Amino acid sequence: MMNTLQLGVILSSLVGQLNEAFKGIKSDFVLLKTQYTFPGNASICKRAEWSKSFPTGATIATYQNQTFRIGEDFREEFTWKENHPLLNSAKFTDSGQYVFVCDGDKNPFILDVLYAIDVHAAEMDNITLNCHADNTKDATWLHNNERVLQYKKDGSKNPGKGYEGRVSLEKNCFKTGDFSLTIAGVRKTDAGIYRCFVDDEAIKGYPHTYNLSRVNEKRSSPEDQTNSNYNEAQTLNIYKALTIVFIIISCILILVIVILVRYYQSTSATATYHVPNRDENDCVLLDNTTSPKNDSQSMVNHPVQESDTTDNKPSNTMPF
Repeated sequence: MMNTLQLGVILSSLVGQLNEAFKGIKSDFVLLKTQYTFPGNASICKRAEWSKSFPTGATIATYQNQTFRIGEDFREEFTWKENHPLLNSAKFTDSGQYVFVCDGDKNPFILDVLYAIDVHAAEMDNITLNCHADNTKDATWLHNNERVLQYKKDGSKNPGKGYEGRVSLEKNCFKTGDFSLTIAGVRKTDAGIYRCFVDDEAIKGYPHTYNLSRVNEKRSSPEDQTNSNYNEAQTLNIYKALTIVFIIISCILILVIVILVRYYQSTSATATYHVPNRDENDCVLLDNTTSPKNDSQSMVNHPVQESDTTDNKPSNTMPF
């Protein structure tokens, strides 16, 4: 039994043959399982219709009197978005030829549903997208819908704008059948869908489609990494030196504070126990046993008992 992938390969080949048969018809693509907005704006038409003319003839949707209707067989697949039919999730069987009719004016187009190999790179990297074909006269790579490079069997090359000097194929590609594309110095603007064709874009190469989904920031070169490490080491050394200086200054400040505190304490103690100078009229009791009893030079203080006199004067009478 044929699986979906095999059916898709057959349909893709069939679409390639249709491209040859219907040269001049507009073609478009969509990635598998992604949304696709059908061309043709119904708002400018009194009556519009979208239909699939090959391989089946079926009306997908109509628009008339400002009313949009989806065909019964397509209601699970399509919705209406801003005057266009929207394919919710593309399948391989959605590949084929379609026609948009606006007030009787027919506009055919071919839709190709693609399976893309997802790749990613870093800025300034070189990447190679593989593609192979046999018995061909030329090879063409497209980025989205713009030409990247066309290379003919006679040796002529036609790079697209912005890809001059950055894209190349194998030197003996027409002998080997290897039409792999090498992109040098990848840029962020290089992200997108890449497709490989041969024979005037009538036949697909294999593999056919790549999705450069992500271009990361530029990687550091070994020299940049060395410089970065050197700068980090220098910064670390400066930090260590500043830390040591801070510690030394802190220790000096602490030592100064300790010295000042001790000096203040010593000064305070001296001030507390210092006996102030007395004048000649003060009497100091040094020692009762050794002090000479000279009333003219010193005096011995004795307790004086007050006498009960009416005049409240001290008595000169010594107690017995």
